[in-house]
Amino acid sequence: MRPWFPLLAGSVFYAFALVWAAGELPEERVPLHFDPTGVPTAFGSRAWFLTVGTLFGLLVAGIGAGLYRLVATGSLARVSVPHRDYWTAPQRIGRLRHMLAEDMGRTFGATLFLLTVVPVTAVYATRTDPPRLPVGPVWVVLALLVAGIVGYCVYLARYRYRPA
Repeated sequence: MRPWFPLLAGSVFYAFALVWAAGELPEERVPLHFDPTGVPTAFGSRAWFLTVGTLFGLLVAGIGAGLYRLVATGSLARVSVPHRDYWTAPQRIGRLRHMLAEDMGRTFGATLFLLTVVPVTAVYATRTDPPRLPVGPVWVVLALLVAGIVGYCVYLARYRYRPA
């Protein structure tokens, strides 16, 4: 698989979720923020929700693409990896660039894929009276996100970048 594919796939899923939400959200009283119990604390228009969602998605995708480009072609002087001397040896720099590009694609693609939860939960909340989120599934998704990030970082540090 190409290193950029997860970033592209996450972007497509997020864009699809926003387009779907555009057709499902009401014109007004769209929940924009929730407290920890799932009760909306701020409301706005569908246009505002979609504008902020689009800008946020573009920001995340742009940062991911920029970092991907940086590690694939830019200077690695400020990139921190375990066993730096081993990986920055001239015979391994190409492999290091490829591995870093894969990691950027996976990390930001997964982030965008996870962000698809935001428009889906906003639509869900507008379909209940009064508007509310199912707190259990939201906390499960957040816990899985944190566990996934921590687990992936441990994998990267202990196994993926270990000298061969």
